[in-house]
Amino acid sequence: MSDTPKITVIGASNIDLIGFSKDKLIYKDANIGRLETILGGVGRNIAENLKRLDFEVEFLSVFADDEFSKTIIDSCNELGISTKHSLVLENRKTSMYIAIMNRHNDLALGLSAMDIYDDIPDSFILDNLDVIGKNKYCVLETNLPARTLELVTEHLPDVRFALEAVSAKKALKAKSILDRLYILKCNILEAELLSDIKVELESDHERIVEHFLELGVKKVFITLGKDGVVYGDEKEVFIAKNKIIEAVNTNGAGDAFMAGLLYGEYKGLDMFNLVEHGSACARITIQHKNAVHPEINEQMMLEAML
Repeated sequence: MSDTPKITVIGASNIDLIGFSKDKLIYKDANIGRLETILGGVGRNIAENLKRLDFEVEFLSVFADDEFSKTIIDSCNELGISTKHSLVLENRKTSMYIAIMNRHNDLALGLSAMDIYDDIPDSFILDNLDVIGKNKYCVLETNLPARTLELVTEHLPDVRFALEAVSAKKALKAKSILDRLYILKCNILEAELLSDIKVELESDHERIVEHFLELGVKKVFITLGKDGVVYGDEKEVFIAKNKIIEAVNTNGAGDAFMAGLLYGEYKGLDMFNLVEHGSACARITIQHKNAVHPEINEQMMLEAML
């Protein structure tokens, strides 16, 4: 890119403990496998992917005053991701996430301990409106409280907000701001809950996309797992199929997909090419044990599209 694109990301940063099962999981029993401790969090993952795709990233998160948060902040600083406007809370614990992966390295069970995000003061947004508003795009995600999502989108109507829905339960926190979103990215379960439309036929995928567009979302992307992505804007709705590859770890694939979408958006690409860039980033990510592939860059992404 000739000019460095600038973007704001507001979201979670975690310490992730990932367990990989050696054999088929047996519930209510001790399973044999291996454990990995990595840096994670939806917001942090998206911020790192964007930085590695040559964005200048302003990352607003909530940290504790413990060694775990210090590790995350130090990592962001080393990557060149700004965290200077983040919130640091005393006597709190860093957000943690535990994931148990099945023998195919896909998520079987996740558990998050993220109460540090439950009581974000309004001042966190209100004091940083100038910081957030200076960039054309801002990424949000639903580890943030509904109040925080409502506040930032209400006070900055000219910013183009891209929302990552995160999970079925958390996605509902974004229901009140759907009409303020420029980009909505979610999976099919999250989309069903946000739209109150149950998918029974393939044509229902298109119906859900059209529902969000009618609410005011400008660009909608709904991932369907192995079946691909259904996406659309005011012009048309499409379904793109996935290239099937073996996964090392599917954690972080959706975050990488979002980063690829935003890369394409900044380049002024059409919807098809936004999905191509997002899918390439996701394919790269699932081939590494970390939630962000440490070598992902613009060239690797472009080569993965071939």
